[in-house]
Amino acid sequence: MRHLFKAVAIITSFSVLTRIIGFLFRIYLSRAIGAENLGIYQIAFSVYMVLETFVSSGLPLTVSKLISKDPENKKSISSVICAALIIGLIIAIVLCSIILLGRNIVASLFTDIRCLNILLTLLPGVVFSAVYAILRGYFWGKKNFFWVSFTELLEQIIKIILSVILLTFFYSSFDKTIAASTSLTISCLASAIIVFVLYLKKGGKFSSPKGNFKQVVSSSLPITGIRVLSSLLIPLIGVIIPLRLVAVGYTASQALSQYGIAMGMTFPLLYLPSTVVGSMAMAIIPDLSCDNNKKDTKTMEKKISTAITFSLFVSAIVLPVYLGLGEAIGQFLFANKTAGYYLSYSCFIMIPIGLNNIASSILNALGLEVKGFINYIIGAVFLVIAIVVLPQFAGILSLVWGMGACMVVAGLLNVYMINKHLKIKIDVLKPTIKFLGISLPCAILGKNIYGILISIFPSFISLAISGIVIVVSFFVLCLLFNLIKIDTVFQK
Repeated sequence: MRHLFKAVAIITSFSVLTRIIGFLFRIYLSRAIGAENLGIYQIAFSVYMVLETFVSSGLPLTVSKLISKDPENKKSISSVICAALIIGLIIAIVLCSIILLGRNIVASLFTDIRCLNILLTLLPGVVFSAVYAILRGYFWGKKNFFWVSFTELLEQIIKIILSVILLTFFYSSFDKTIAASTSLTISCLASAIIVFVLYLKKGGKFSSPKGNFKQVVSSSLPITGIRVLSSLLIPLIGVIIPLRLVAVGYTASQALSQYGIAMGMTFPLLYLPSTVVGSMAMAIIPDLSCDNNKKDTKTMEKKISTAITFSLFVSAIVLPVYLGLGEAIGQFLFANKTAGYYLSYSCFIMIPIGLNNIASSILNALGLEVKGFINYIIGAVFLVIAIVVLPQFAGILSLVWGMGACMVVAGLLNVYMINKHLKIKIDVLKPTIKFLGISLPCAILGKNIYGILISIFPSFISLAISGIVIVVSFFVLCLLFNLIKIDTVFQK
């Protein structure tokens, strides 16, 4: 298990740094372009993410799995890479052509014509991402997690530098949302070039893809289906939520602003624990794929149990911080108390988000991609029902209820499938209930401490001290209730 935790440490270090930089940029962007423009940008960006998902989800994961089966077979590896690149580029070019040819139809789906202009600016990034993602899959399969993480960090840095330059010096001649989307496209190109050069430098080659097209397509298709469906839900939400909010009395501007606050400010914070959970997911897939080929059920059970408990703990330790200090965090980061209120209200969904993240990755490693796809569709039904029916009762918070229901259903079904397939028993309900139980007193303690400190210290110091108190008290309670063991903590 030591090498697994080493891999998690490497991925997490880079991922946390990447997310922090990206999050700071998100704060800058929200203030630079405003809540309404952020909502418009987010709608167009969500459509772009659907297109990118076709080439950056199933294919790199499949490449990593196929390489991890026989990491020393250079001819097989180069053939798999070549097959995946051809498939990815064909898909990317076809998708871009469809959008360009049908741009009038696409424009009619948006509530604001600026969304189409942003999308067209982002479009070349789909082609660049195909190359970038698949070659990263090579390093993933070789368990070279440093380069996998480093290239992602580099892409983020390039995007931010370009965005700041364009927004600062060209705001009079560029629409600010176009400036942000242009920086993303250029950063995708730069990342593709960097990872291509790195692949060649590390001895990567290209050989005939003959014989590998079928297995690449059959393995990647269900995974891509899950990710595409997930990505499709975001623009679907971007269309339905504003329309439903307008139908219940909001103006179009208010609806877009509420959507921008929720998706551009609150939800990125809710997905912060997924940075660490995603690191475990990335590290465990090649390992479990190898163990699955060997039919080593005992080792798999140990790794899966550790990964799931880890994901629950990581999500739960952040929960009381958001619950107790959400409004203060929203005001400090975005100068927007509404974003903070949404954060406190919706922080509970972080636990099922983390569980579904790790459980779906485990299913992929076990070759149960189709099962995971079906489970996600079932969960997605609850999300769609919620955003159609609940806005008249809960406004934009109907999105929180829907997302929570989706993640709970899909996550529990995924765990059930894992237990059934391996004939093991991993319980997630008991530890989740315990984590939630100890979160409440920690949140109350932190909120009261913040209320005292804010009259003496600046908000940053008050938030920092209160947050540390919450995390430490949560950790101590976990030890007292035997949710984590001190010897295991120090050992790992």
